[in-house]
Amino acid sequence: MSLTDRLIALARLTLQEPRQATRVLLSEDVPMPARTAGLMLVAVLSAVLASLQLGLTDQPLDPFSAFMLASPFRAAAFQWFFLALSVVLIHRVGRAFGGQGSFADALLVVVWLQLLTLALQVLQLVATLVAPFLVGIIGIGGFVLFVWLMTAFIAELHGFASRGLVFLGMILTALATGLILGIALIFFLGPEAFANV
Repeated sequence: MSLTDRLIALARLTLQEPRQATRVLLSEDVPMPARTAGLMLVAVLSAVLASLQLGLTDQPLDPFSAFMLASPFRAAAFQWFFLALSVVLIHRVGRAFGGQGSFADALLVVVWLQLLTLALQVLQLVATLVAPFLVGIIGIGGFVLFVWLMTAFIAELHGFASRGLVFLGMILTALATGLILGIALIFFLGPEAFANV
């Protein structure tokens, strides 16, 4: 079976049985350099797709998104930072609550989830061209799918039985992280950095 066929089969299994798919993914023993390069690759591709979609629409953006997407390089750097931060949080917060997942496996899980998210970005880009009214629906559906898969991935990665508690932990961690990052951005960049974007 070729690599493409294996990826397609894993993607199907991910949608059907995400916890089982996580076990299969982690059993692949992907080398650490490939995991690190994968994070950079998905960050760049995600930034490129986001910039392309932005160029096809006149939809107003919030100040931070406009600041982030003003430059493709900046968008890629921010995307990589947020993905890397996700890896650290998934690993450290999970371990703090008794999880068994390693940093390397958290990295692989994030890369795989982001790779699936890229497919949704491509779908949104196509919808922007042929059926703009579907873009919002795809976005909402994609977000729900992202949260559902992330919850299952983290639960399996760390050996947690309750997805509900994992979901609650994700929400609380996201709120705390968002607050800290918001304060840090205002402190280092200043409110004027977002005022006239």
